[in-house]
Amino acid sequence: MFYKDYDNAREPLTAVCEKNDGFQCFRLAELYQHGRGGPVDLAKAAEVYEKSCANDYPEACERRSDMAREGTGTPQIELEFAMKACQGGRPAACTKAGQQLHAGRGVEADLTQAIEMYQSGCKLGDIDGCTGVGDLLFSQSSADAKMRGVNAYINACVGHSAYGCFKAAIAFHDGTGTKRDVAKAEQHFAKACEWQIDDACHVVKQLSASGGQPVELELTTKAAELGAGGLETRDLACRMVAQGEPALAKVVAGVAKGKDSLDSCAKEGAALAVKWEFEDGKLLQAKVVGKAPKKVKECVAYVLRKKAKFSHSGTCSAVFLVGDPDGAAKALAARASAPADDGRVHVRMSAEDEE
Repeated sequence: MFYKDYDNAREPLTAVCEKNDGFQCFRLAELYQHGRGGPVDLAKAAEVYEKSCANDYPEACERRSDMAREGTGTPQIELEFAMKACQGGRPAACTKAGQQLHAGRGVEADLTQAIEMYQSGCKLGDIDGCTGVGDLLFSQSSADAKMRGVNAYINACVGHSAYGCFKAAIAFHDGTGTKRDVAKAEQHFAKACEWQIDDACHVVKQLSASGGQPVELELTTKAAELGAGGLETRDLACRMVAQGEPALAKVVAGVAKGKDSLDSCAKEGAALAVKWEFEDGKLLQAKVVGKAPKKVKECVAYVLRKKAKFSHSGTCSAVFLVGDPDGAAKALAARASAPADDGRVHVRMSAEDEE
């Protein structure tokens, strides 16, 4: 009853909810939350979701947690009701509780409890729970934790998580947390590649070209912001054998050997998207991508060829902040607000064109 008659539903649902019917309380709370049959009243919705949760309707517990995360309540309430929803078998709530405990968002970080929450989500079929617990366990030093982490990644892969397949593949290739098995590594890399993990596709090519010989995997490390040698970069990403922030810092320091010359390429300040490739310490190619004056593009490529220093091989991309710092900051802000330049010509079609 009252499934579509929102205008007249609040009063009778209130009467049924007062008799501690968890499902009917949930329906009433939805009316308050979404303004059906009357004005939106988030405080009342939260109150009724709590009543529904207390009367054994786990989806209401999850909804109350979501409302707290969105601003109607505190982080403590968010966690409390996410954990209650998890106990009631709501997989996404388990994972969200794990994420909050992992990050310490508004509550004290607790990695042990985060692992428990992630595991609960994983067991209930939430692949983000599987990858979450996989990351936490695999980062620990004990062999048992790493083994459990690999198992979590495998479960995520079975659930069609490209990231889970990719992390399991690396574990199989390196023999970390599991017995080294190149065949299984290749299978998992192939799955991850099929599901659009670029690094996995690159490794598939590496392994295919190796003829069965051992391979040092070239994988991507990213940093939203990183500076070294006086050069500031944003959105830095490098695919190479050496990984982690120290390896990235070394690359930026090598580029910064030409920092003064780079500044002279755009004295008024610029935020330039640059891609470059190097092998055995030698620059193979470098170019500025996106919109920039031709002279600036040519200048940056020239400086990298002549002055940048590298000690290994890799492929990188980053936004360089060069020239006047204030001008570079303004250029970066303008870049952030501009539509992505993917190098393609986009034609806007009318509704008539599409018919």
